[in-house]
Amino acid sequence: MILHHIQTSVMTGDALTTCLRYIHPNDSILLSSDAVNCLLQTQWQQRLVNITLFVLQDDVVARGLSDRLTIMLANKAAGSFDIIDYSQFVEQSLLHEKVITW
Repeated sequence: MILHHIQTSVMTGDALTTCLRYIHPNDSILLSSDAVNCLLQTQWQQRLVNITLFVLQDDVVARGLSDRLTIMLANKAAGSFDIIDYSQFVEQSLLHEKVITW
């Protein structure tokens, strides 16, 4: 079980695309930094719908996305994901066998 930590925007890099080629059904993805913006795009919402997904809260707040993502979660517009803080990030890194940062 791997935690895939994606940091780069889908607009400037292919980290998320590459990750999705290799991801195992038991793996999880953590979106941080500019990668959180992908949740605003329908095609990425659809591609991530069946994946255990975490989003780093500080990066959501820093980009002014808190309200939008909260509404998306309530409407299940982007599937299901958990918005987590840094201590929960550490907890997830310990629960997974390995962490790969893309």
